[in-house]
Amino acid sequence: MSLTILRVPAELADRSRCVTAEFQEILDRARDAQGARVVVPAGTYRVGSIRMYGDTELYLEAGATIRGSDEIADYTDWDIPTTLRYATDPEIVRIQRLPPHYTRALLTVADAQNVTIVGEPGSFFDGVDCTDPAGEEGFRGAMGIRICRCRNVTLKGYTFVRSANWSHQIDSCDNVFIERVSILGGHDGLNIHHCNNVTIRSCTLKTGDDCVAGFDARNVVVEDCLLNTACNAIRLGCINLLVDSCRFVGPGEYEHILEGTHHMHAAVKYYSPAGDVYRGDSCSWRLHNCSFVNPGRLINYDFGSEKGYQTERPLVDMHFEGCKAQGVTMSSFFNGNEAVPGLLEFNDCQISYEPDVMNAGKPFVQMSNNSSLLEKDVVYECATSELFRGARCAERSEVVAEVLYKKQK
Repeated sequence: MSLTILRVPAELADRSRCVTAEFQEILDRARDAQGARVVVPAGTYRVGSIRMYGDTELYLEAGATIRGSDEIADYTDWDIPTTLRYATDPEIVRIQRLPPHYTRALLTVADAQNVTIVGEPGSFFDGVDCTDPAGEEGFRGAMGIRICRCRNVTLKGYTFVRSANWSHQIDSCDNVFIERVSILGGHDGLNIHHCNNVTIRSCTLKTGDDCVAGFDARNVVVEDCLLNTACNAIRLGCINLLVDSCRFVGPGEYEHILEGTHHMHAAVKYYSPAGDVYRGDSCSWRLHNCSFVNPGRLINYDFGSEKGYQTERPLVDMHFEGCKAQGVTMSSFFNGNEAVPGLLEFNDCQISYEPDVMNAGKPFVQMSNNSSLLEKDVVYECATSELFRGARCAERSEVVAEVLYKKQK
């Protein structure tokens, strides 16, 4: 099949009004061609929600920017249902103040295959921080790029700035490859709910919220990435996770918009919220040859915590191999349940733990009595006494007292 080449007219760039209809007409022509490349030349193209289809490559040349409207009314979810069931759970909707069209986005692709978005160096998507007083938490606007129920997805080369909500909301997709994508500011970076076979490679993620997030994923690789955040670097529920040769760096360059803070909450936080469906327990987590600088907590796994959204399926095992952590200031949690206690392993690791005032006297990792710890060739440096250098079991009441959460009425 020959590839049809379509170019967005350069005269649509740099206009004061939105050119949504004109831009969408070209994407519709690409759909009808059943195999097309849509080339976006240099310039700034201001649009509301646009929709891309399968067998299409959206190609941004150097200097091209697809900029969102600053009017929330210009965004839609195209009445395409999401597979994020928790987004319609009444209790979560109430607590998080989720709007009815939560998955509206600047760019939407759904129920498609062979989807490619490529940007040359110096190409951008810009969410303009378009706020919505009726949105999540009272200010979040539209998603950046929404990809739902798609197969064979490639995202490469561009930079996304000022996302008004998650910059990439990817759910129920198979075979997703993300390379050399940069995300600067905004909220979450890459969300991969219910996805299979996801590779995130050589990306720069500097976010105001979680860098990589999602649950009920399978076969996820994150390699050679920079993760810098004012929240959690990785917040996942996943079967088979490899994080290789990544740099976790805090504090976040961009502030956490809700809290107005910059410190990293945790390098790795577990995610298993109520209100959705899961295909199994998370397992086989391996972090290899990674460095952690000022991560707050290294690990936040506290199964059963409603505040942490860790209530539905437990984590079986987590392994750190050849890792180095410095500037750890908060005690970590690794707490399973009686049915799945959980295994935590540190192998050939160097860990510098200097607890802050709130964590003074607490061990590097607090583990529930039924969890297992394996340590081999681990070097701890700690400002406190020998007793608190490494991990130890803590009474469940001791842990629960710290993370106790009362449901909002």
